[in-house]
Amino acid sequence: MTLNRYFFRAFRALGLTLLLAGMASAQTPASAPIPLQATLLTGERFELSALKGKVVMLFYWSTQCAVCRSHLPELRANLAGWKDKPFELVTVNVDKNQTEWRAYEKILAQTSAVRPTAVWQGDLMLAKLPVTVVLDVQGREAARHEGRIAPEAWDDVAALLP
Repeated sequence: MTLNRYFFRAFRALGLTLLLAGMASAQTPASAPIPLQATLLTGERFELSALKGKVVMLFYWSTQCAVCRSHLPELRANLAGWKDKPFELVTVNVDKNQTEWRAYEKILAQTSAVRPTAVWQGDLMLAKLPVTVVLDVQGREAARHEGRIAPEAWDDVAALLP
């Protein structure tokens, strides 16, 4: 076997292993509450623990991510549909610079009356965006989805709501 063919097979096997590991970790719920401390648009601190008792969807995104931005209307639409339920949508921006996030949120505020809780946590490093995490009423991770918002993410929320 040539050296190139050997490396190709090794990289393909490694890629499959990483893909399967990612799928397994994307569906393995964590038992401990997620500690999220971030900054609100007002500059105040946000603590996820304040939402205990509600089903929470965390949507990690960046203004540089076109896929992330394209999902914001879907998020707002579903938030409006569950306004009478114990549900909270928190969009967690991970831009390095708060300025871009604040400018984008200002535009969104003018185009939509339905607003999720928007926070900034620029020190968070994620390998792939967007990431959607669904938390139960105890603040524990019930589901995690990477990439485009899967319909299953909304099913996860619905299953946790009373």
